[in-house]
Amino acid sequence: MSLVVPTGSGPVAGRLAGDVRSWPGIPYASADRFGPAGPAPSWSEPRSATTPGPVGVQWTPAGTLTGTEECLTLDVYAPVDVPGPLPVLFWVHGGAFQTGAAADYDGSVLAAAAPAVVVAVSYRLGPFGFLQLGTAAAPEPSPAITDLLAALAWVDREIAAFGGDPDRITLVGQSAGASLVCALLATPAGQRARAAVAFSVGGPVLEPAETEDVAARTLHQLGLPRTDLAALRALPAEAVMTAAATVSRESRRQRLGGVVWGPVLDGAVLPAQPADAVAAGALRDTSLWFGSCRDEMTMFLQHGSDDAVTVARARVGGARFDRLREVYAATARPEEDPVQALLTDEMWVQPAWELALATSAAGGRAWLSRWDHAPDLPPYDRLGPTHGADNACLWAHPPFFVERPLLARPAGDMTDADLAVTAALHDAVLGMVQAGTPATGALADWVPYEPTARCTAVFDAVPRVESDPAAQRRRAWAALSGG
Repeated sequence: MSLVVPTGSGPVAGRLAGDVRSWPGIPYASADRFGPAGPAPSWSEPRSATTPGPVGVQWTPAGTLTGTEECLTLDVYAPVDVPGPLPVLFWVHGGAFQTGAAADYDGSVLAAAAPAVVVAVSYRLGPFGFLQLGTAAAPEPSPAITDLLAALAWVDREIAAFGGDPDRITLVGQSAGASLVCALLATPAGQRARAAVAFSVGGPVLEPAETEDVAARTLHQLGLPRTDLAALRALPAEAVMTAAATVSRESRRQRLGGVVWGPVLDGAVLPAQPADAVAAGALRDTSLWFGSCRDEMTMFLQHGSDDAVTVARARVGGARFDRLREVYAATARPEEDPVQALLTDEMWVQPAWELALATSAAGGRAWLSRWDHAPDLPPYDRLGPTHGADNACLWAHPPFFVERPLLARPAGDMTDADLAVTAALHDAVLGMVQAGTPATGALADWVPYEPTARCTAVFDAVPRVESDPAAQRRRAWAALSGG
């Protein structure tokens, strides 16, 4: 097939590497600062799509500012000589709603293995993607949500020309990307997806009052009212990002890590909480998979747990938190930090349990998993199976881990254990993409989660399926919530 593909905006000229064609950096929309995504620019001559697209404005790990506001591009990967139309894996990157880009994810291995068309999307980050310029009574949609919906609309219009099937889309995301995938599932466009995979879902869509409060504090730092859009758009990007960073630092005892950004329940573009959409049966025909890492929170507790405990106690309630801590101390594995384990379950595992059970109750199918493998790669070789360990394997190019420049994480060789668990993960994810089920290979007996067996896949060097792992801890949560 040709490397030059027509789109509604103009032709794009891609590149060939091995048995995969790719077109990185295709514009899918454009937008004014803080405004909704609109039509992409147009061109007439073939546009080169051979180098990574731009990244959104963000702070680097070194504390410097990088990126551009003109970041609404996506990357497409498609295998050669494979008859289509092929299913589509639509990837939404994570990064605490503040960092990351499609350019950090090379989808060629997954595209060739499935086979499938892989689409990785960049969207606006931090205040540029989520600053609330409406009010609690009349919230405005989060710009980043309009970006992702525009990207889905682009896939619906254009992906057939790249060999993809717009009626066979699987949404996949990790961390903030998982939360955004769940948000998309609460929209009519997202509900057209045949399947969705969400690794490390960190919580619900924000209520309007929360986003209004964050915006008020950010605007106070900038010295401008929310109604002066012209002045806000004229500010240097660094001024906006510096104000946002100040608000984040001041919020560490209210929100994990001071992460104050996220999509808003605006009632129009994003009409419902994902959990409510699930409970209403809107996703009954969508195959869902929710996963978490065994020790998610070690990544966030390297400098102490006081702030994270304060956040969790405020959400759970002090007396309930203390009762749970007793249960976790009594059931701790050798060398396990029970506070870390409790914080992991409160932040990351509880939402997955609840979404899976709600899916089952509504007549749908949701699979649940836990990631127990520590990749032989910094920082996991030191921190264990913490937040992002699964993601490192998902996007590996066996026998190598790939570099993640935006996170300043290195590449590296994979061990036999890394290779085994990565193969199982790839099989399961691509099973969702191809057939709407992750129960493949060594995990062929993995069945959807339901309140009797509570079947859970455990990804380790020897992947396995367990019934209700950590049952005593789960029952303690259920007792406190009346479930």
